[in-house]
Amino acid sequence: MQLKPSAVQFGGIALILAGVLFFIQYLFMLPVPSPPTTSDAELVTWLAEWKFNMSMADELLFFAPLCLIPAIAALYHVLVKTDMTTTLLGCALLALSIPIYILLVIILGRVVYPVFKIELSAESLKLMFSLYYGGLHTVALIMGIATVILSLVTLKSPLGRPCAYLGFAAGILDLIGSFPWLTGTTATFICQLAFAAWFVVLGARLIRISGTAMPVSLPKS
Repeated sequence: MQLKPSAVQFGGIALILAGVLFFIQYLFMLPVPSPPTTSDAELVTWLAEWKFNMSMADELLFFAPLCLIPAIAALYHVLVKTDMTTTLLGCALLALSIPIYILLVIILGRVVYPVFKIELSAESLKLMFSLYYGGLHTVALIMGIATVILSLVTLKSPLGRPCAYLGFAAGILDLIGSFPWLTGTTATFICQLAFAAWFVVLGARLIRISGTAMPVSLPKS
């Protein structure tokens, strides 16, 4: 089978949409302070106060990584002609982030949405939030490494050097922002903003070159 230029364009649109959805999700989580650890009562009160923000962020976090599926296919199609091994590694890491994001959706959703009216104890909430923030740390590391790797290929690809330089910056900031308990809310948001902006710029470049993208043979299933 062959990937048509229209599929590259669709992948670019999906990548832009992913960047926008991730950005809006970051906006909902921006005012949310770190979970209190002093007492169980404060944790329950904190959750009740910020449940709306977290529920909206959870909804957006479901759709954003799904947009990466066609985007990864388009990126691979364009970049594989430049460096197959590096492109495969970068795209594989991007694909690896998708199930982790979905797992985070399940964890955060269990915290903010009732399931058969089963209430979570304070100790269970602490475990869920530990898993959530630990998952964010893991996925940020994966995305940061993937971004840097793909930017190395982008330097020599039709996507252009400016896109690659933005990718390098976004990847480094991703790695820095993977420690939100150290960097603080504002610094973490700046790191996340660069990540979302790279998606938008990269998607726009995919759309722009989609008319000249040559089809590439893919393995038959």
